[in-house]
Amino acid sequence: MDELEATILEMVAEDPNGVTTERICRFTHKTPQQLGDVFEAMLAQHKILGFAGVWMSFAGFETASVRLIQALSELHAAAPTEAEIEPSRAVAAAGLKWQGKSLDRRLSRLAAAGAIQIHPNGICLQAFQLELTPRQRALLDRVIERLEKEPVNTPSPQQLAQFLGIPRQAVEEILRLGIRSGEILQLANVVFYTPRQFETLKAKVESLTEGKPLSKTELRDALRTTRKYVEAYVEETREKSGGA
Repeated sequence: MDELEATILEMVAEDPNGVTTERICRFTHKTPQQLGDVFEAMLAQHKILGFAGVWMSFAGFETASVRLIQALSELHAAAPTEAEIEPSRAVAAAGLKWQGKSLDRRLSRLAAAGAIQIHPNGICLQAFQLELTPRQRALLDRVIERLEKEPVNTPSPQQLAQFLGIPRQAVEEILRLGIRSGEILQLANVVFYTPRQFETLKAKVESLTEGKPLSKTELRDALRTTRKYVEAYVEETREKSGGA
């Protein structure tokens, strides 16, 4: 190990926040260009981790990860009906200073490791089980009941809103929470079923095809549906079978 690598390793050490390229450059009196090859070599040799210009040791990332996961656990316990936690809030609760692109990339690494889930509105622990409020529970039950009235051609969010006499935004939010709680499946971003409803549909398709492949048009006609539902079904079953 050369002196420059040793200096960088000493700087990042077990720092849970990491050290920026700018700070390392100032300390070593090197430009980012001069350090580029050094960083690349250290990454390739698994000596450090890099997150959008922030460098960490594996020990430092592990220490920070434990703190973040503990903070998320406490936030979930305090608000079990809150589906996601805003990342900056979780980071602050963990006493960390992660931010910007480096925050996003560190969260992505934790998600890839199966520690957390990343959603459009925030993050949560992988094992977190959302607890619905009584009002949310009642609305989700109504949505499920309405969905299951249609074996194949389930209503869209706009149609559900019309059937139930509530704003579309309220329907979209309860569908999102239903997906999070595992009570709603969203296929191809356009079609919604309950898990048991989808299993019933799969059984029906298997009965119709008798093990023989059908074209999308043939499946559409057999199910008396439209291409939207057929394509959503085919895409979902392909993903479940590993893309076969």
